[in-house]
Amino acid sequence: MRASIPNMGAKKTDDGTSIAGAFLLFLLFIAVAWPYFLGTWLAVEYGADNPSTARSVTGWVLEVLWLGGLGCLAGWAWFKEKQKKDEARRLEFLKQQRKREFGSAGTRLYEQADASVSQIAGSEAARTGWLGDPADFDFRADLEAIAANLRRAEKIRAATADASSIRDFSQADKQMLHDAKVEIAKLENSVKQRVELIGQCAQQAADIDRALREERESDVMAKRREDLRGRLGPILYGSQKMPIDNSSESADVVTARAAAFHELKALIDKHRLDAAND
Repeated sequence: MRASIPNMGAKKTDDGTSIAGAFLLFLLFIAVAWPYFLGTWLAVEYGADNPSTARSVTGWVLEVLWLGGLGCLAGWAWFKEKQKKDEARRLEFLKQQRKREFGSAGTRLYEQADASVSQIAGSEAARTGWLGDPADFDFRADLEAIAANLRRAEKIRAATADASSIRDFSQADKQMLHDAKVEIAKLENSVKQRVELIGQCAQQAADIDRALREERESDVMAKRREDLRGRLGPILYGSQKMPIDNSSESADVVTARAAAFHELKALIDKHRLDAAND
């Protein structure tokens, strides 16, 4: 008896899984086939016989259109996903190529400059013409100069990488190694200055964007203030305004009658008290 209990539990679990699977299949069937049922129902509602060729054709036409739409949607989603993956692979390939050509530090500098250029190009200041003709600030020449300097610096660095393991350098060799270090420093300094300059341009474009946003917000606030004045002014200062210093006639009546009541009650109470004393 004890050995049969786990089997019963397993059977119930399998039955539940089967029911859930059957229900999901039913939902899938409905999701796919509902246009056919809708088409046949519409055909009958508009006078087609049941069954009839017109009824079947209407159902299948809607079904084909539905399946075609699903197919197009799936194809579009696959194409967009493929584009995204291809772009990610392309960017990763470019990054690895830059690391080989520029080194890790050089790649970071180049990507920083490239990001600043993209920020400038995507700014509202650039889109609305505040920076002039887009051809004047594409920074293509600057990026090419940065790439050329980084590439040259990395080549010199790679050529002198194993110099520390070589002995008995001549004076000319030592001078050449010194010149190589000086050249690397000069190239890297030039790159950093250009990257910083492009970054400053990106900051200036951002400042213009912020000023434009603040101007739009100021215009919106001005319109809201004008609207408020237009709605509130007639209420406060219009000819139909009610004087706020006039007393309430109803309140005066209630107050007077309450006072009279209390006076009358005081007289009655006094009369009763006098009668009781007598």
